[in-house]
Amino acid sequence: MKAPLIPSLNWLRVFEAAARHQSFARAGKELNMSAAAVSQQVLALETHLRSALFERKANRIVLTTEGSDFLPTVQVSLGAIETKAASLFALARVERVCLLASQLMAMSWLPQVLAEFETRHPSIRVDLLMEGTLRKTESDMMIRFGEEPHLVRHPMWLMGMSHVVVCREEDLARVDSLEALLSFKLFDVASHAVGWSTLLRHNFGPVDDRRLRLETVDTTPLALTMVSQGLGLAIGHLPVCGPLLTALRLAICPLVPRMAGPGHYYLERPTGRPQRPAILHLEKALQEAARTSMRMV
Repeated sequence: MKAPLIPSLNWLRVFEAAARHQSFARAGKELNMSAAAVSQQVLALETHLRSALFERKANRIVLTTEGSDFLPTVQVSLGAIETKAASLFALARVERVCLLASQLMAMSWLPQVLAEFETRHPSIRVDLLMEGTLRKTESDMMIRFGEEPHLVRHPMWLMGMSHVVVCREEDLARVDSLEALLSFKLFDVASHAVGWSTLLRHNFGPVDDRRLRLETVDTTPLALTMVSQGLGLAIGHLPVCGPLLTALRLAICPLVPRMAGPGHYYLERPTGRPQRPAILHLEKALQEAARTSMRMV
């Protein structure tokens, strides 16, 4: 096998740095080497090529004609190696944060917020898990939900909620009276503190529950999906439901005014664990995004 003309690729890195800085000393500072070591490696390269790449002058170095011709090829080649290495191996340097949230949060408000966060922090990736998942992973941060009024003063409070009636955009004109509303099937989420009876009584006074065509479902995303298929009406919650309403092309019925609370989302971190900067960056981003969402409600 023929011996390589350039047995050490590091010589090329040293040559490129020296040519760019036009100084062995400045190249050595960049590469964490002494000026003498840079000079020795350049000399070794020149010896193997049997051609001078620099003219050594009193206080500086100048590329020879051969060095000037050689430099662009070296720079392109080193750049290609760096680019390929970054595309193949950069993920190994990405820091991951595991975030646990409710199904509604994970399916509606969080995806766009996390996408924007990762764009601003390209070295951080957020693994989003939904409560109740079978995957056994220890979370770095949790978004919790509670109905206790004091949670509005929680130091890591994110947002409250307003209850609204939602329908398909094409059904909006039909929901123009209480009688019209009661002609629809009404999806009720079993776990919610505010259901159809409470919401209608709050806005219209006593309503005979026998007139309500109620159907109980497990989750808000399921209720909203059924509404999007023209099967009835549901109660949504702002601002957390906002992105899902937009994605499903659902509208808020103005007939029923928004009803505030109860319910609060807040952040929680495991105790007794060091808080990495990536986790603190995510915490700040979630709080800022929540403030923006609350102002828009």
